[in-house]
Amino acid sequence: MATVITPASLIPVSSTSNLTFTIQHEPASAAGYSLPRTGSFKNCKSMLELKQLQSQITKTGQDQDPSSITGLISSCIEMGTDVSLDYARKALEVFVEDNGPTGSLYMFNSVIRGYSSRGFGDRAILVFKEMLCVGVCPDKYTFPFLLSGCTKAGAFREGIQAHGVIAKMGVCRDVFVQNSLIHFYAECGEIEHTRKVFDEMSERNIVSWTSLIGGYAKRNSPKEAVTLFLEMVEMGIVPNPVTLVCAISACAKLQDLELGKKVCAYIGEFGLEVNTVMTNALVDMYMKCGDIDSAKRLFDECTDKNLVLCNTMMSNYVRHGMPVEGLVVLDQMLQHGPRPDRVTMLSAISACSQTEDLLHGRSCHGYILRNALEHWDNICNALIDMYMKCDKPQAACALFNRMPNKTSVSWNSLISGFFKCGDVESAWQLFQEMPDADLVSWNTMIGALVQDSMFMEAIELFRKMQNQGVEPDRVTLMELASACGYLGAVELAKWIYLYIQKKDDIQCDLRLGTALIDMFARCGDPHSAMQVFSHMAQRDVSAWTAAIGAMAMEGNGKQAIELFNEMLHQGIKPDAVVFVNLLTALSHGGLVEEGWEFFGSMDDSFGIKPKVVHYGCMVDLLGRAGLLAEALNLIKHMPMEPNVVIWSSLLAACRMHKNVDVAKYAAEKIAQLDPERPGIHVLLSNIYASAGQWNDVAKVRLQMKEQGVQKGPGSSSVQIDGEVYEFTSGAETRPEMDRIEPMLVEMNCRVREAGYSPNLTNVLLDVDEPEKEYLLSRHSEKLAIAFSLINTGQGMPVRVVKNLRICSDCHTFAKSVSKVYNREIIIRDNNRFHFFRHGSCSCKDYW
Repeated sequence: MATVITPASLIPVSSTSNLTFTIQHEPASAAGYSLPRTGSFKNCKSMLELKQLQSQITKTGQDQDPSSITGLISSCIEMGTDVSLDYARKALEVFVEDNGPTGSLYMFNSVIRGYSSRGFGDRAILVFKEMLCVGVCPDKYTFPFLLSGCTKAGAFREGIQAHGVIAKMGVCRDVFVQNSLIHFYAECGEIEHTRKVFDEMSERNIVSWTSLIGGYAKRNSPKEAVTLFLEMVEMGIVPNPVTLVCAISACAKLQDLELGKKVCAYIGEFGLEVNTVMTNALVDMYMKCGDIDSAKRLFDECTDKNLVLCNTMMSNYVRHGMPVEGLVVLDQMLQHGPRPDRVTMLSAISACSQTEDLLHGRSCHGYILRNALEHWDNICNALIDMYMKCDKPQAACALFNRMPNKTSVSWNSLISGFFKCGDVESAWQLFQEMPDADLVSWNTMIGALVQDSMFMEAIELFRKMQNQGVEPDRVTLMELASACGYLGAVELAKWIYLYIQKKDDIQCDLRLGTALIDMFARCGDPHSAMQVFSHMAQRDVSAWTAAIGAMAMEGNGKQAIELFNEMLHQGIKPDAVVFVNLLTALSHGGLVEEGWEFFGSMDDSFGIKPKVVHYGCMVDLLGRAGLLAEALNLIKHMPMEPNVVIWSSLLAACRMHKNVDVAKYAAEKIAQLDPERPGIHVLLSNIYASAGQWNDVAKVRLQMKEQGVQKGPGSSSVQIDGEVYEFTSGAETRPEMDRIEPMLVEMNCRVREAGYSPNLTNVLLDVDEPEKEYLLSRHSEKLAIAFSLINTGQGMPVRVVKNLRICSDCHTFAKSVSKVYNREIIIRDNNRFHFFRHGSCSCKDYW
């Protein structure tokens, strides 16, 4: 007795077609066509010929013959058009209506196969439903076609129900059915279900392995995909080109070149042919792994460059910041083919944005207009971004206004563009005009403010975002962490970290964790920075760099060395940025011998050529130790021209060690490179003043006046209860001054009793000593320290952020205050952090 399967559990995704099935009775000659000589449906070249042959068969009474209808349906399926498929389905319905379901299984399978292969998965499911309704029992050949249809229609629920039917019928052990299930679950992203079916298979073939490997590769599990591939090879199963493409693509996602080369070695080992699809995968893998030369060689050697390969090359060039090379590929396509499509043009426009090449950008826009590609939203958004980066806001706005469908990306591109053009007012106005400002829009605004160094405004906007009930995500918090770091807003920094810990939906991944380490380091809280670092489950070179940078901020050179050695022990290869932070930590810690050792190891042990920034760290280290002759000798023997930063480091060392002659030499070099740099004039005048050379001080000041160079006023800020207070040197208009004045008097009395004496050489004005003392007492950091002592509890650290380098008098004053009031005072100036504890400073008096 046949098994009866009810269709109640299967839910159709669309209604049955209303196509009318009619038999043609007119003679063949009426349309000017002759019937195929063999009288076989397989010889029919068009639907008209097929219908004419069907009419002839009907006249002879053979239309009830199952083999005749089977031939008709098979021919319709082979044609594969919408009309032929629906004609086949109607022929099947008529046959079943006239003759019953007997003998129709093959016909149903054919129609299901036809719809699935053409991508009409919903219709394939409907035909399967109809099959069950008339009592036709499916077989093991039915389900691969059905599952293919479910995959293409994205019908996961229907696929699950089909799996249930498979289990009830007992065909779940058939390898073809199992492979179809693996493919279905993999394409639907249900990798656990995929693996379960795979593990239950008693027999596996290359299709089974390839489907599972492909599923892992597509669903962001590339490591598992490669591991599975290597396991398959070890078991003696020879991969096919599709398997290799999946494994190579997984290596590309991992950006692991060595692993990629290992996988690629199997191409030659198994004698596989490198087709265009595999070439594309190889090029993409080499590009994403940073082996540009190998990718270019493969691309150049390919004689059959298709559109996908060209797009892969272009997009990767743009991603690697090589826009000119990307545009060369576009030029080759325009000359020799293939014809660029919208994906090509997206890469081309991005390349023009990177180079700010308006001429090429307009040419790309012209191509887009000529080929009717402007209706794609992402194309228009890319053009808006390009015009904005090329400083053509009017063209961007005109394009934006013509867009019938303005997406949030469109609005955000325009807003971000206005920021880049320096038009904050227009950006803000546009943001307020947005019909639906989503999280991405808020992130765009906050990110743009941060990029434009408007950190206070970014934090204020974040507070407005919270008031409107918009929950931040990891992107928001990364931007906010950057703003907190620059402002030194430690209270908000701690709130961010606590917020992340409480939110289960925000994963503290590598990038966010690294941003938090950097945030706390910049806020002068190295303890919290290392706490975040210690809790990170995974650490890359950026995370180690940030941790070493936190030690550099604190001036803890020995701990920085320990971190560096631990990083090497864990197999993390250092880069040039790591050495910048390491050498900075050694400089701030005064470790000269260690500095020379690590500086020499860069090229000798790690193959990293020192750059100008590394030489700058060494000059700073030697200058700190008073080894000015060695520092100057290092500068003169640099393989590249020293920049302003190098000479400024030497000049700062001259101030510390009162070396006027070398200071003059360094100042002359700076004047040649950047004559309008105000900080250098001030520093040189300080050096002259410290040496008592007042005539030279006057000359420097006169030069500044003649050249129109102005020294910006010193300002310091503190954060109390979430609010930032800023103080400017000499300013007495703040409402808080009524409370600060008495505190300043008290502080001066107590520190003088403890041995503090004002360093009047820091006042470069021709006034009497009482006036100089008064001016010194009104330096911005002293005002900020006084305000903090008044408004914070006993034992609480005082945190000050200063825009200029702290002067020697304020440095001595802060040391005394930290001892007298038993407070830790943390001052971040424009050069480094100073941690004042119990009358001493972490910089060991080198500021």
